[in-house]
Amino acid sequence: MPHFVSSKKFMQTNVVYQDFQIADYLYNESFPNLSILPVIYQDEMIFIRCIQRQKDYLYKVDKLARIADIVKIKELLCFLSKDLGIITHNLNHTKKKHTRGFQTGFLIELANIRELQVDFIEIGFGSGRHILELAKNNPDKTILGFEIHLPSIRQVMNAIEIYNLNNLYICNVDARLGIQIIPTDTTQRIFLHFPVPWNKAKHRRVFNRDFLEHSFRILKSNGSINVRTDDLEYFQDCIHECLSANHTYIEIHKNNATEVISKYEQRWNAKQKDIYELNIFKQSLQFDRQDEIQNFHFPDAVEDFALFCNKKWIEKSFFVSIGDLYQSQSGHKISLAQLTFGSFYVPFNTYLIAEQQMLSYLKCPLNIRSHRLAHQFLCKILSQKIYAQRDVKG
Repeated sequence: MPHFVSSKKFMQTNVVYQDFQIADYLYNESFPNLSILPVIYQDEMIFIRCIQRQKDYLYKVDKLARIADIVKIKELLCFLSKDLGIITHNLNHTKKKHTRGFQTGFLIELANIRELQVDFIEIGFGSGRHILELAKNNPDKTILGFEIHLPSIRQVMNAIEIYNLNNLYICNVDARLGIQIIPTDTTQRIFLHFPVPWNKAKHRRVFNRDFLEHSFRILKSNGSINVRTDDLEYFQDCIHECLSANHTYIEIHKNNATEVISKYEQRWNAKQKDIYELNIFKQSLQFDRQDEIQNFHFPDAVEDFALFCNKKWIEKSFFVSIGDLYQSQSGHKISLAQLTFGSFYVPFNTYLIAEQQMLSYLKCPLNIRSHRLAHQFLCKILSQKIYAQRDVKG
């Protein structure tokens, strides 16, 4: 991640540099050496974190409030670092191969997935060999790839431009979260190839009962999930999960030939390692189709936002956690705190912003059940100070 270390602090706030609008620092109320420098870029918010250390200052981009264009991030940090006495940095010019494709519009935000009519989904595409061939061989189909590994995303975005593909979209998000917002009965096939098995931390796996239910919801009547793995324990657990459902239709293959072989699979084939394949076909299940809420607004003013910071509330199917308070020291008072809430296994991270006693989300939650429940609970908390005063894991 781009960063720099300097001997001086950047002090030219409330200025405009090219397309960047640099605001005032927000300071951590508990740890004064920590601050956030908000920057607006084309209606997007970037948070630059500043850490004052014993002899220097570390500036880096906040992971929750950044843009995908690494070149623009480096341009911003280069401007901030000017005349500050740079000690070390990693802001050298980014090679074109790492930025190619990012201006094409095929790196899609999670909230915009609903606008796509997705035919094929690949979860964790790695080097991209399979998903790229899928896009090339099916030009009339819309393909969506979920991936959290940024170098893999850059590699595939580069290939999208090289091969002039216009049917492949990439989303940098946890697939367990992403599939929850895809419309019902729209997808033909889901590919899950060689995921990390997480045999010692199985709660981290993508494949579980919730994943099956969400997959069956979004799949068309003839849709299926294709799982390939070299890990026998993982494979057996997937089968067990399928068989624990009331209705199951699966196909099992061992060392089945496939048209497209990933680099990972090619490596294991050379070592003559077994490859296991599972095809799971959609079953008609009853889903909880709760009405979506109209918005994620906060209806009531909050007089003392600080009262709710550094608190955690744990309910049966979700949790809400509000972190440290950051406040401006200028005339225009703005406060913010990091918010984590939703599902225990796939938590959602954003910031709560308080301005003139009204709250808003920096990044809006998704209209999925765990986020709806957490938001509604949070509204109740904020409207009743007694909740904030209660000692709940805070």
